[in-house]
Amino acid sequence: MFSWIKNLFSPRLYPMNIIHIHKKNILRNIEYLQSLQPNSFLFPVLKSNAYGHGIKQMVKILSKIDVPYVVVDSYPEYQIVKKYSNKQILIIGETLPDNYRKFDFSRTTFAVYNIQVLEALGKLGKRVRIHIFINTGMNREGVDNDTLTNFLEICQQYKNIEVEGVMSHLYGADGIELISDLDKEIGGEKTSVEKQVELFKKMYYQILEYWFAPLRRHIGNSAGLFKIKEDFFNARRPWLAMYGYNPLNLEDPLYTKGKELRPALSITSRIISLHEVWPGEGVSYGHTHRFQDREIVGTIPFGYAEGLSRLASSKILFTIGKKSVQQIGTICMNLCSFLADDRLEIGDEIEIISCNPKNKNTLMSLAEASQTIPYECLIRFEKGMRREII
Repeated sequence: MFSWIKNLFSPRLYPMNIIHIHKKNILRNIEYLQSLQPNSFLFPVLKSNAYGHGIKQMVKILSKIDVPYVVVDSYPEYQIVKKYSNKQILIIGETLPDNYRKFDFSRTTFAVYNIQVLEALGKLGKRVRIHIFINTGMNREGVDNDTLTNFLEICQQYKNIEVEGVMSHLYGADGIELISDLDKEIGGEKTSVEKQVELFKKMYYQILEYWFAPLRRHIGNSAGLFKIKEDFFNARRPWLAMYGYNPLNLEDPLYTKGKELRPALSITSRIISLHEVWPGEGVSYGHTHRFQDREIVGTIPFGYAEGLSRLASSKILFTIGKKSVQQIGTICMNLCSFLADDRLEIGDEIEIISCNPKNKNTLMSLAEASQTIPYECLIRFEKGMRREII
């Protein structure tokens, strides 16, 4: 009690680095994604610290959104959702069998990939809701088509297990697979999405033959939201798209639909150092950047420990006001530098990542400079960094 009062009246510390979560953009993205499939439910995916946006912050934003579940990967993520939200939770990752007893089964549903987990949940003797995760081609987890019968026979033995849903995961929806209508008419190849949907239905109807009555059917990830229009699937799992990033390839015919999304994350830092340098001098480790003229070097407390990749060194831009500035030199563990000017002062704010797709310092630009995908860039941002909803 006394510590709470002390914290209430203690001065608030303002960090150098802040991740801003733009609530309006998250809600707009959800509304848009729901409009694509108005007859199905959205299960917002908050795994991996809500793709860097912060699970705690995201459940607060989602507090007034009517969704059957929020989706997380692990027990630690489940604990955060349980503490800060009253929504139902779908766990899509696994834990050690002995740990399942620690969950609140009245609020938790489990994706089950194998017989070992099925038996661990069955032996608890408590009512447990599950979604059977079937393997439709990803081949990294899930119940295979040729082992489904055995899985279902064992599942029938545990009367405490309720099969509430069936799910899978698409492996190629974000790729480009152009199969014309003519090709299909003459027996041409199906796309990977079509093949997975076909197998999903086959396995789903087999599940029905064992007198299970799953309420939810979902296979679609972010890219799948744009490519699967069938009412057979009554739930979708938005991942990257919910946070405002187009999951489709630029050459994809449906790419323009993803352009309606609005990124919800921006990052700012503060200038901590300004140095005057002269021709022939360099900056940072190895002096990979050398100066031809007299320049001002600014430095911010944001490096690869905070989420930037060393591969992006000297390839990305930051923003100060409306002006873009070039990051220069090797990105260090907790520092990186940029080309400044005489008008700047220590303490001035600098924007590392912008949520405006028209700016040059977007997350997509960082991903390209880092030779990776936006997913990886998002989850690199340090979990302990302050995240503020704006």
